[in-house]
Amino acid sequence: MIRHRVCEGALLLVIVAVGWFAWSFTGYVRDSQGEPTNVLLAEWGRDHHLGAVVATAENVYYDHFDTTPVGGTPTETVQVGGAPAPGPSTAPRGTEPARRHLNPPPTVLSPAANSLPLEGVWQPVGSTVDGIPAVYATRVRPDAVHTSVLASVMWIDTSLTHAMFVPGYIEPGGPAPSAGALPKQYWSQVLANFNGAFRLQDSQGGYFYHGTTVSPLQPGAASAVIYQDGSIRIGQWGRDVSMTPSVVAVRQNLNLIVDGGRSQVTSSYQWGATTHGESLAWRSAVGQRPDGSIVYVGSPGLSAASLADTLVRAGVVRAMVLDMNNWWVAGFYFSHAGDGTPLCAKLDPNIQESCNRFLNRYKRDSFQFLAAP
Repeated sequence: MIRHRVCEGALLLVIVAVGWFAWSFTGYVRDSQGEPTNVLLAEWGRDHHLGAVVATAENVYYDHFDTTPVGGTPTETVQVGGAPAPGPSTAPRGTEPARRHLNPPPTVLSPAANSLPLEGVWQPVGSTVDGIPAVYATRVRPDAVHTSVLASVMWIDTSLTHAMFVPGYIEPGGPAPSAGALPKQYWSQVLANFNGAFRLQDSQGGYFYHGTTVSPLQPGAASAVIYQDGSIRIGQWGRDVSMTPSVVAVRQNLNLIVDGGRSQVTSSYQWGATTHGESLAWRSAVGQRPDGSIVYVGSPGLSAASLADTLVRAGVVRAMVLDMNNWWVAGFYFSHAGDGTPLCAKLDPNIQESCNRFLNRYKRDSFQFLAAP
């Protein structure tokens, strides 16, 4: 009799637990924007104090199931996009544009023994600004071992662009006036956009947006700072960047992965509440060159070390880790139809879901680059 009651009690607990999970998980499914079930389960787990369990599961997945082969040649093309298209113009009609602009970096050297044609060569993509290409892209092997992998890299001329930070309606929390969408009045000017950083609770950093401190900014943390004039700076909080009246947004994430032009990835690098840095996975980061231009990397098959090394070879002096995993890493560039409608292209052909995700309502934050007036 006692054993029977114990079994009934255990069964009741299981039913209650399953029912509670189903009720709780339904909200994630309802709020999904196309994310697969495994991504929703990971989100649910991290929201319910199971971050360590999720991270362990991700490590096992990347280390034993979704593995990156040694050797081989890439199946994707090294060619990126086509000829740049005419885009936003601020010059008077009938005049030749004469704007200050930056030159794209030198070719990114491949660590592989034999370079592929166009590997590491910067190619202008998307719309121009007053006839001048403002966005370039390239693809290059991130390491000399996994030679079938290409890292997709985007360079943005900050003298021709205006940076904007757009909070998602869930992450990183706080004000989200456009619910993660780029307001439509800017669509005819958008040149590129890419994903934001880790969930705030996993970032080991803080966040400030338009006068609101959503989470206290942490001294020493890697920080992407957007200013009122549309400029952007990547640096260490309290050393390279600090609060001023002209600061519009500060997004922090971990420590700098590149500092002083050198990789900071060591065995002691604190990667956050997610898969460890040795796993070859989808990863992304944003870095800044000495001239102020921006470099974004977002691709599969990257370790923390190869991500940092790719940024260093692109001439970056400081860089901050952004989001990771195959759903959250996403970078895009844009050309425009005659009426100004943005026509999106994926930086990496393997990026999941629609390439207009950061134009429309979205749950996570993004960095946007518009043609500067």
